[in-house]
This record gives sequence, C-alpha cells and structure tokens, in this order.
Amino acid sequence: MTSSPAIIDGKYELIELAGEGGMASVWKAAVRGAAGFSRTVAIKKIKQEFRAIRNYTDMFIEEARVGAELAHPNIVQVYDFCADPQGSYYIVMEWVEGMDLGSLVKAYREAGEHMPWPLVVAAGIATLRGLGAAHERRRPDGTAAPIVHRDVSPHNILVGTNGVVKLTDFGLARARDRVFSLTAPGTVKGKLSYLSPEVAMGGQATPLSDLFAMGAVLWEALVGERLFDGRSDLEVFKQIRQCLVRPLAPARPDVPPELVAVINGALTKEPDRRFGSAQTMAFMLAEVLKLAPPGPDPQLALGQAVAGVRQRMGVRRNPPAHNSDNVPTWKWQTPPPPGVSHGAATSPARVLAEKGRVEAAPAGSLVGHEAESVDIEFSKPDLTVEPVTLTPKPKK
Repeated sequence: MTSSPAIIDGKYELIELAGEGGMASVWKAAVRGAAGFSRTVAIKKIKQEFRAIRNYTDMFIEEARVGAELAHPNIVQVYDFCADPQGSYYIVMEWVEGMDLGSLVKAYREAGEHMPWPLVVAAGIATLRGLGAAHERRRPDGTAAPIVHRDVSPHNILVGTNGVVKLTDFGLARARDRVFSLTAPGTVKGKLSYLSPEVAMGGQATPLSDLFAMGAVLWEALVGERLFDGRSDLEVFKQIRQCLVRPLAPARPDVPPELVAVINGALTKEPDRRFGSAQTMAFMLAEVLKLAPPGPDPQLALGQAVAGVRQRMGVRRNPPAHNSDNVPTWKWQTPPPPGVSHGAATSPARVLAEKGRVEAAPAGSLVGHEAESVDIEFSKPDLTVEPVTLTPKPKK
C-alpha cells in the first residue's frame, strides 16, 4: 500500500529529502496548480529542535528576507516563507537540478584530475555577478543598501546541469538597513577557510571581504584543495590573519598568468588593494576567459560536467563518493608552451599580470594584533555553529 504524499500548507507536496543539515533539512517538492500545472521547488525547513533557539531562527528568517529581496539570474530565488501548524519555519526556494561547486571539484580530485580552468572561470564570473547584485542593492528610494554574503564558499555555489550557476544561502548576510545585528561585537561568522584577514582580525565584513572569499574559492577549485588548511582551526586562523597565500602556478602550470594575477588581486591582505567591486572582478575574469584554448562553450561544458558526474553515479543528489570515471571525457587543447603569450598585452588581465601581481604571495605581520582575542562562530557545512575563542600568545 502506497502512503499519501506529505503536503504542507495545502499546496507543497514533498517529493524526497535532498539534503540534511545540522539546523535545517532541504526537500525537493512540487507546487501544484490548475489544469495539471506543476513546478519543482526546494523547501528548506528549520528542524524542530532549533525552533526555540533565537540565534538560529533569526538567521533563518534573515536568509528568507534577504533572498526575497534579491532578484538575479545568478542567485537562488526565494518564492515563499511560511510556518507549519507546529510553528516551524520553512523557505520555499528555486530548485537547482545539479550540484554544488565543492562536490564537482571533489569529483575531479578523486578522479586524479583538475577541473579545467575555463570552467572554474565561468563559474566564478556567474557567482560574482550574483554577488554584485547583492552588493549593489538599493532601497526603493534609491539609496544604497548593500548586502554582504559573508559565507561565500564552494558549497554555497550551485551549478545546474544546464551550466547556470547560482549563489545561495544568505543566512549569514549582513544588510545595511537591518534594524538589529545577528552578530555580537567582536564575533566572526562564516566558514573558517574562506574568511578574509580583516574579518579574522575582528573587523567588519564588507563587499571586499566577499571578494577575498571568492578568490579563495577560485584557488581551491583550480588546485583541488583548500587554500587555508592546517592541523587545527587555530593553525588555519593564523594563516588567514597573516594572509599566507600559497603560489598557484606550481600546482596548475596550465593556468594562464592573467588568471593567476586576478586571483592574487582578490587575495591581497589589504582590502583597498582588491578589486573595487564584484562586477570589476567579473569583468577581469571575462577577459581571461577570452584567452581559453579552443574547446566547448564553458557554460555548456560546465553543465555537461555536472550531468556527467550525476549520471555516472546513478543518483539525483550530490554523491558522497566518486569513481575515477565520473568526469567528462573531453579535454581542452594543450595550452601554449612557456614563454608564449596567452593574449595581447592590451588585455586588462594581461596588464594586471605585468604589474607584478603574478605569484605575489601577500603576507602580513601580526604585530599589534597578536594579543587580541577574537570570538569566532565557525559555520560548518552541516549548518551547525561552533563557538570558539582564539587568543594568540603575545610576541616577546
């Protein structure tokens, strides 16, 4: 005997559990209409045990509020925000048939390959366009009201089987017009490996902090491992504070110097030395993409890569493991040998490379900051939050 499908709010039919996190569950669902109309949606529902925790519910409400105010092709759209009869909140969102960027990078890594750099650049351009829409948000009266994502990471970048990239999870976002703050003074929120140095120092998150995180995401997608990693959270935290950026070229010699320069430009320790906006960084990456060797259209290839991984796994959701044949079989043509230019010197990306930013590993001293104590709330992939207080020892 087949049980009746679960229906919430009288119109959303739950199809299957798509993801289980520490604070919320994500369901694939369908909304039904007249004359057989049906639309697939995602329903993110806060778990019952977290309903009474004010900090969690506030972040969940903030995610719905911010998402509803941002309409952009590269941002997951929020359709509805409701509460069930038991008082549990849930967000009705756009369903993306695909997987997150982190899972795609993992598929390449476990197959012993690197993600082709044109695909990484294509994903970065789309994500930055979504970030730009958030950073450039305005109130109805036209005044600036930027939204800082504060949690840009591979797992919050969704890639569809059609190659369309969408930024999601604005739960930690900071909107300038909000009447209260979800973060106490001196507290940092965001996944540790993608924090910017100024935020790690206890400073305020800004759009330029999101750009630093985007640089870390691009570096990770190219290399297949995290930019900032260590044996402990404290070790990683110190790397970020010092902005110890490992050189990219030795790990990816096929990557053009123009792309290395753009990524290093985002990963500078001083915020005012980064790109002025997400749109500017997206433009620079678009210039780099023009230097790609002959091959399939990057967006089309990006969708084929996602579809290939999912099809070979025989699953509809993100796979927990990957086999060696899960990546596309097509290859990009061999890049020019060392010494051969990837593009004209008049290219903005080329000019940036020639200014000395290539492999310029930003570093900074902790003098004047070593004795500072910063309260950190690490947002984990399972949506739980781990509070930690880090107090580095003062230098003698």
